[in-house]
Amino acid sequence: MNLPLDFNSAEPWTRIVKIALTVAAVYAIAVVGLFVKGNFVGGAFLLLFGLAFYAVLRRARRVSMGAAGRLTASAVTVHPVRVWGVSLNVPSGEFSLDRFSAVGLVERIVVVRPASIPKNTAIVQLLGRPGTPNIEVMIDDIEKARAFAEELSTALNLELTPVTVPGQTIRRYTL
Repeated sequence: MNLPLDFNSAEPWTRIVKIALTVAAVYAIAVVGLFVKGNFVGGAFLLLFGLAFYAVLRRARRVSMGAAGRLTASAVTVHPVRVWGVSLNVPSGEFSLDRFSAVGLVERIVVVRPASIPKNTAIVQLLGRPGTPNIEVMIDDIEKARAFAEELSTALNLELTPVTVPGQTIRRYTL
């Protein structure tokens, strides 16, 4: 593995936020259009539904949205990520490698339908000691992420640890 390594595991979240902001803009135009046409009941209904949806989205902002930065042999530097003026929930700052306890590998096996091909992904992250955030370095296919995690663990001289997400259960369906 070659260090320094530039990474951006927030890329999928930037796409999601762009889509959400586009939908919100179209929705706002629809609400304003209803009010302008004099359809106050329809406009009020859409406005009320939009406010309820906004409350749900505010809870989603608490989810970690990856990280973007640079990893060297001695430190990790991560910077804020903004999409069209909206800040993503990502760690920010410079952290020396001694503030991390291990390289973590979070595996997610997703089965959409019993007959479908599962989309198995994994997240490689640096597991921070108390007071230091976990920093997601990569999100990819499980096999690629495992290989990357092993290389990263060796390069940084940190233990490779499997990570379980609280509340996560893996269900396998067989017919």
